[in-house]
Amino acid sequence: MKHFTIRSGVETPSTLELMDEIEDGFYVRIVHRHEDWEDVQEEFMSRELFDTCIRTGYIMPLSA
Repeated sequence: MKHFTIRSGVETPSTLELMDEIEDGFYVRIVHRHEDWEDVQEEFMSRELFDTCIRTGYIMPLSA
C-alpha cells in the first residue's frame, strides 16, 4: 500500500493510504490526526481527482 501526506494548515499532517485500485480510481483511507484522537474515513477517489491532487502538491508521497 502506498501512503501520502495531505497538505494542511495544522502541525500534525493528515495521511492518505491507497487501499485498492480499480479502473476508475482508488479506495482510500484518510486519517486526520488531532491532539487526542484520530478521524478515519474510507472513501472512493476518482483517478482524475487523485492525479490533480498529486500534480498540485495537495498530496505527496511519504518517504519510507
